[in-house]
Amino acid sequence: MYLYDNIELQQLIMKELKKDSKNIHSILFLIHVESSIYKNDKELDIKMIRYSHNELERDILKLLERYPLFQKSSYGFLSSGKIIVFSNSKKEEIEKVLKNFLAKAKKENIYKNISIGATIRKNKDTELDTLYQQVIRAIFHAETAGGWQYFFYSEEKENKFLESVKNFWEFNKELSDSQFISRLISDNKIKNLFERLDQFDNISGLLSYSSFIKKAQDHINNKNENKKLAVFYADIIGFKTLNKIYGEEEGNRFLRAFSDFIKANEFYISACRVYADNFIELFTIPEGVTLEQLSVKFIRDCNGFLQEEAHFHPKCNLGFICGMCAIDDRNESIYSYISKADDVRKSLKPSLTSKSEVFDAPKKALYLIKQERLRTIMTALENKSFIFYLQPKINILTNEIIGAEALVRMTSFDSNIPPLMPGDFIPLMEETRDIVRLDFFIYKKVCDYINERKKKNLPLFPISVNVSREHFKNPHFVQQLDYIVKNTGIETKYLELEVTESVFSSNIADILNAIYDLKSLGYSIQMDDFGSGYSSLNLLKDIPFDLIKLDKEFLGRGEISKKNRILIKGIIALCKELDIPLLCEGVETKEQINFLKQSGCSLVQGFYFAKPMPVEDFEKIYDSDDIEILKEV
Repeated sequence: MYLYDNIELQQLIMKELKKDSKNIHSILFLIHVESSIYKNDKELDIKMIRYSHNELERDILKLLERYPLFQKSSYGFLSSGKIIVFSNSKKEEIEKVLKNFLAKAKKENIYKNISIGATIRKNKDTELDTLYQQVIRAIFHAETAGGWQYFFYSEEKENKFLESVKNFWEFNKELSDSQFISRLISDNKIKNLFERLDQFDNISGLLSYSSFIKKAQDHINNKNENKKLAVFYADIIGFKTLNKIYGEEEGNRFLRAFSDFIKANEFYISACRVYADNFIELFTIPEGVTLEQLSVKFIRDCNGFLQEEAHFHPKCNLGFICGMCAIDDRNESIYSYISKADDVRKSLKPSLTSKSEVFDAPKKALYLIKQERLRTIMTALENKSFIFYLQPKINILTNEIIGAEALVRMTSFDSNIPPLMPGDFIPLMEETRDIVRLDFFIYKKVCDYINERKKKNLPLFPISVNVSREHFKNPHFVQQLDYIVKNTGIETKYLELEVTESVFSSNIADILNAIYDLKSLGYSIQMDDFGSGYSSLNLLKDIPFDLIKLDKEFLGRGEISKKNRILIKGIIALCKELDIPLLCEGVETKEQINFLKQSGCSLVQGFYFAKPMPVEDFEKIYDSDDIEILKEV
């Protein structure tokens, strides 16, 4: 669980196997020293603080030298705090030494944990992979048994355990789901296994998130712990590219290597992989060293780690983004500090190079504003204090309103709390994924509004709504949206769906499937903010859009630049060739209108005609054919 694909370990095992190929009874065991805790942090200078193993190797070698067993064995020290040992001694002798070794090492009070996994090489023809997997299984059992343990791989024990699982399954296969689960959790062997496995992440070998939270909170609450503590939240730049080019196996190997790297930090306490390439670590801040210094040093060490790893994936340019936060109030929950570190991390994105910053006074002020806004958003959601405004879409050749875009607005729910502007609440809701809840709320209100007009025999017009990227992570989004529309009793042609170009930056296959499903149900799919990203032309090749909305930045706020005029004309010509209607957003001046007319673009939207307005104001214009706003066109 901890060492799969560790190239350094494999090479060392292979080297020792060749040296020892005549003796078919040699024993291979692996000593895993989790980390070293130095007794006098005051002696440490910032120059001496490093994520290396020099002092750790020095201390552990001193301990090994006390035992004749190790002196007559062949062993090597790995860079990640692990010693691989080959011995010709008998199992009984080794077990006696290992017990004594662990007891003495624990009394030293300079090690967090030592676990040992061992296996007996019974046949000289045994494959390296087989020995490797056996020692991995053994050390996994030792680690999950609570630490300070050794464990010999036993095929008999493995088979018994697998047989008990098989028997349990066979005996209970006729039970209902609820009966099976009830029986499952009451079986001690299975229950203990699940509990052990649940404590660890099976890719990185680090604790699971829930286990990390418990261990970190216990450490923070420990009244005997007087050292300064901090957390970091980090993720990997370019990790998706690595997975795409070199495959998931290499991606997982890199995650394990990074896990070993952060565990080798002598100030490490505990860590976990939250998901994908996101990691959290709890660590100590040594005396005389600032968190800012550790932040700078972390990136320097990470860049060194990446240089060592570069030969595995030369086509990738990787980096790390990290936010750090000192734990200055032990009465505050660990979740709060993780949130602050994560907030710093997010503020550093996007970036092509490694960066790390700390949660300081300015960031604290921004964080408090953000938290206040989040509270306002949550209250507004609970009170359903959101409505939609309509902004008309206009054909400048016929002076007609051809439809409208629904834009969400927050309404007042408390006289002491002013409603937030869309630019303040939408990004936060996308970050927390509450945008999904808000979008469905608006979809329902828009559908109800169209249905009300239908009941009153008023003319209907299509209304477009925005679709967040978060929806495409939900495999049931299409069915949920279609249910709202069909259940309201309106035709799909009256609800148009705007998808921002940036949505297509990831998970393109899942998004394409959803879009094709929506089109098959009769929905109009429109690309919003065309030209604002890097994949526009590629998307036109793959997706049959019903309308393209040109990003407002092409027009600007004043006179249109020469380059932008050329680009706009080119896009208009391209859309005509592809037979896709084009709407230009952000129209604000008469000159822009004239240019678009002359260039062959007839559909526009912008402040020149109307800002987003309450539904009642829009109806006054649309229902009475009062097109005063269009007189100057």
